[in-house]
Amino acid sequence: MAAVIEWTTEIARTPEDVFDYLSDQGNERAWNPDCVSIEKLTDGPVGVGTRFRAKWKQGPAVITEVTAYDRPRSWTYTNGGSIGCVLTCTLEATRSGSTRMTSRGLWSAKGLARLFFPIFIRMMRRTELKIMANARRALEEHRDGERA
Repeated sequence: MAAVIEWTTEIARTPEDVFDYLSDQGNERAWNPDCVSIEKLTDGPVGVGTRFRAKWKQGPAVITEVTAYDRPRSWTYTNGGSIGCVLTCTLEATRSGSTRMTSRGLWSAKGLARLFFPIFIRMMRRTELKIMANARRALEEHRDGERA
């Protein structure tokens, strides 16, 4: 059982700023109120193979891993568990100097999670819009040269 949640938004920051802040899942607690905890499990800078232990309000802790990393154009995180997600974000510079960001999550359910998966997806469609509005706001509220 699978579902896709996709949306696009424009962020008034450069692709490099957006990429550097949002591709590092360690920053998620600063802009996602549903993120309970996040812990980087691997050493070094974020890139392919970087792993985090993440806990959101909606479920148990899961291990996430960066499976694609192409600065400043796109990144992909994959996580497992009874409800898994492959989340790919792509960035495109606009003529105005902003960044058009498209987020595409491929969600899947295994085992007993398939029973409540349709309800979970309906909830996540609403929640994702709010979460990404928070991320956009976090990036735009900081002046150029400041870390979001």
